[in-house]
Amino acid sequence: MHRSDPRRPVTDGRRKAYQVILAAGICALMVFAGGGLTAGPGPGRGPGRGVAAAGPSQYLLQYDVKKGETLTYQVLISETIYSNAKRTTNLYREEIQVESAAAGDSTMRQTVICAGTATPEGGEGRRLEAFRYYLTVEKTGRILEAEGLRPWDGRQMETLWLAQIILVDRPVAPGETWTVNDELYSTATGSLVLERRTYKFVGVEKVGSQDAFKVKYEVSRKGRADSKAYTYIGTGTFYLASGKLVKMDSSEIVTYGGNGQDTKVITMIQVEVAR
Repeated sequence: MHRSDPRRPVTDGRRKAYQVILAAGICALMVFAGGGLTAGPGPGRGPGRGVAAAGPSQYLLQYDVKKGETLTYQVLISETIYSNAKRTTNLYREEIQVESAAAGDSTMRQTVICAGTATPEGGEGRRLEAFRYYLTVEKTGRILEAEGLRPWDGRQMETLWLAQIILVDRPVAPGETWTVNDELYSTATGSLVLERRTYKFVGVEKVGSQDAFKVKYEVSRKGRADSKAYTYIGTGTFYLASGKLVKMDSSEIVTYGGNGQDTKVITMIQVEVAR
C-alpha cells in the first residue's frame, strides 16, 4: 500500500506505488480487538491462557473477546519507494485504538480509530487527520463486514492488517501450518480480494515478562491498479499473550509494472500494544 508523499492528499493511485501492509492487510495483518488467545489443550491437556506447557501439547488458538475493552497500539511504519531511478523514504507513526462491542455469539463489532504523523526523508513531521471506521469480525479473525472505509485512502487501507490474522479452528502443535486461499478483506482495496495466506504456529516465546504464542505468516496477491499490474508479498510474525495481540513485525514488497517503468515499494511495520 502506498501512502504517497505525506505532503499531498493520499489517493489510491499514489498509494498503489506503495504497500500494507496493517496493511493490510493487513496484509496482509489488527488482531480481533479485545481478543486474544485461549490456549486450549488437545484432548484433555494443555496450559492455561498465556502459559507455556512442557511436552508436545496442542493448542486451540482462539480470540477471547471482551465486550467494552479498548486496546491501543503504537505503530511505526517505514516505506521506501524506488521509482524512476529515485529513492524516497517516509516514516509514519500511528496510534490505533480498537473499541469492541458484542455483535453476536461468535462475532464482534469493532470501532477502529487512528491518529498519527508523517515525516518525509529530510523533512519535518506533520500531523495527519484522524479517522475511524467499523468492522464486524468473527472468532477466527476474518472480517465479515466493513463500514466507513475510503478505498482511495491508502492510510486507511494500511490499518486493515490489524484485522487480517486468521486463526485455524482446530488444535495445533508447534510447527503446524494452515493456509487460507479465499476472497478476504484486503489492504489492496478495502474490499474482498483473492489472497493466499499461510500461517505457522511456532510455539511459545517471552515478550517482556509474558509468555506469548508466536505465529509466522506469509501473504501474497496479484492485481491491477491504475492500469499497472502489481504483485504483493508480505511476511511477518505476531505474538499473542494474556488475551490480546502484544507485538507484530512485518515487511512487505509491492512491485508495479507497466507504461515502460517499474516501481518497487518496501515497507517495514512494527506494532506493540501500549503498556
